[in-house]
Amino acid sequence: MKTNDIYVAQTRLAADYIQDKFKSSFNPRVALTLGSGLGKLAQLIKPVATISYKDIPHFPVSTVPGHEGTLIAGYLEGVPMIGLKGRKHYYEVADEVRPMDIVTFPVHVAANLGCKTYVATNAAGGLNPKFNIGDLMVITSHIGFFQPNPLLGVHHDFGGNPMFQPQNEEYSPKLRTLFKALDPSTREGVYVADTGRTYETQAECLMLRTLGADAVGMSTVPEVIVAANRGMETLGVSLISNVIAADGTNATNHEEVMAVLNSREMEQKLSRIFRGFFKKVY
Repeated sequence: MKTNDIYVAQTRLAADYIQDKFKSSFNPRVALTLGSGLGKLAQLIKPVATISYKDIPHFPVSTVPGHEGTLIAGYLEGVPMIGLKGRKHYYEVADEVRPMDIVTFPVHVAANLGCKTYVATNAAGGLNPKFNIGDLMVITSHIGFFQPNPLLGVHHDFGGNPMFQPQNEEYSPKLRTLFKALDPSTREGVYVADTGRTYETQAECLMLRTLGADAVGMSTVPEVIVAANRGMETLGVSLISNVIAADGTNATNHEEVMAVLNSREMEQKLSRIFRGFFKKVY
């Protein structure tokens, strides 16, 4: 399909480049975005192709430690997928023209490749006082108005994606139920995306808790909005890397977050649960 929309054309060019690297019989059904420190999950994928983001036309490259910038195409428990090791955050491109087009570019590429399911993972701070470090939280809904909505401005027509996107059940109830059933300790809750680069102040933490947020991070929301807009079934999973105190005190730093994510215990837990999930999902 020809288009006069340069952005749409760029996402298709990127998808064509990636598709050329696949074996002819490989058709991914899932896109799995691996957030801060979660790139080791990509080791579970039996690869058919590995591509650096910097080699893909127009593809955004993250500048944040813990976001490698590699696309791995292959099979996880027999499910054909692409694993995205790292993402571009809003705070990296906030001064660019149409920054959310950059942030969500990989999601459009995944949809162009034929992915029907989008799974977003992230590291997040626990606002809910019942949460513990190392908990997994399945996202039930989000609060996203601290960052620009990725559908603002020019409507990029990919052929049927709506101009106005409903936000009820943006996170698939079916996928949430499947994931949560794999580990009784898995939490559920509302995720809020802050702008970054600062972590939240004491007053902000108390405000977000009052709004009903259970976990706070700096990503995921724009990706999920676009994935749903492109017709993909979506799942969001937060790894609670730090817990915010009852009085809102938040002493988080990036090094502490990465230490939690890189622990052997966490690696084994994530491997077990995600293997189990993809055994069930298709």
